[in-house]
Amino acid sequence: MRMSPVVIVSILVIGLVANAPAAEDGGWTFSELGAGIKPAIAVDGENAPHVTYLTEARGGSVFYATNKSGAWQAETVAKGYFYGPVDIDVTSAGVPYIVYHDHEAAQFDPALGSGMVQIKNGSGWEAVRIGDAGHDQWDADVAVEDNGLWHFAGVDPEQFGATTGLEYATNAYGKTRVEEVGSGAIPYEFGVSVEVGGNGIVGISYYDAGEKSLKYAERSAGESGSWSIETVQADGDSGRYADLAYDSDGNPHLSYWVFQGANNGVVRYARRGADGAWQIEDVGVLSELEAGFVGARKITAIELASDGTPQIMYGDKSKVVYATRNSDGGWTNDIVVEAGDRPLGQLVEFALDGNDQPHLTYFEVTQASPLEGIVYYGTDGG
Repeated sequence: MRMSPVVIVSILVIGLVANAPAAEDGGWTFSELGAGIKPAIAVDGENAPHVTYLTEARGGSVFYATNKSGAWQAETVAKGYFYGPVDIDVTSAGVPYIVYHDHEAAQFDPALGSGMVQIKNGSGWEAVRIGDAGHDQWDADVAVEDNGLWHFAGVDPEQFGATTGLEYATNAYGKTRVEEVGSGAIPYEFGVSVEVGGNGIVGISYYDAGEKSLKYAERSAGESGSWSIETVQADGDSGRYADLAYDSDGNPHLSYWVFQGANNGVVRYARRGADGAWQIEDVGVLSELEAGFVGARKITAIELASDGTPQIMYGDKSKVVYATRNSDGGWTNDIVVEAGDRPLGQLVEFALDGNDQPHLTYFEVTQASPLEGIVYYGTDGG
């Protein structure tokens, strides 16, 4: 396992102000999207961003916002008793698919609770409930193909007595079906990530809390495809908050966090080569991370530029960092957001558009319990 040198370069941070003016060099600008927490972002074929976020607990809402028309417009997707994070993906034509966990009742009931897929059409939102026994599909994540086929990953939590752990749902073979991936019992809260790797391959990354290791699960193509699981990194306490991306050759790339004690840890990058071996590199350090029920969620996110260069965003309560891999194998880390009077929400989501321009969403905390915040969008004009 090779650990590359980390090059840290700090840049001027644009403050957390709604519709902040562009920097003179055409750098980062930010917009306030509204009250909410745990956002996610995707970009369509016309380079327009699409964001979803929610308010949690009883009487909550799931929201959707886009500036595709030239100005930000937000709408309510659903109301109920929800739990984040939510996730979003869009087709190249700009059709958004949003996923989240729905408690299905006004009070918590371990016999109820399931994943939801919301699809925007001409008349509103079409809701698809993933039917399955138990209170499952937490840590919802989605990947959507341009033909409208969706792939959902979530957790049937160990906290509620489940033994199945990681679950996969899809509409790729007609009626919605749910499959057990084979993780065994795992808790929610450490994140999962699902992506389509080409040639019918689907992959999911997750953290095995029992082994304290990063796992990568891959489904072979076809309706009768099966799951295989491999360990990416097993030393230390590795693999929380992992995110997955595929390159043009179908090789998986991962960002994740390695716990090193208290609130401290290292962000790492892993990629699997054509020989099947994983190469692992250090990217940066986070030292203001707080776990727990209202704590960290998706704190790392990875995207691959058009030339295949990996780019990672990561964050804790104090900052959001944008890391790009250099040609010499090191990483340049730029701080793009710093906390002001209020802490950041320990969640970072970003996407690259067709011009390799990054689009970022995150939130700052206005109340710790129950968790409330303000959602922001940012982009770098280059």
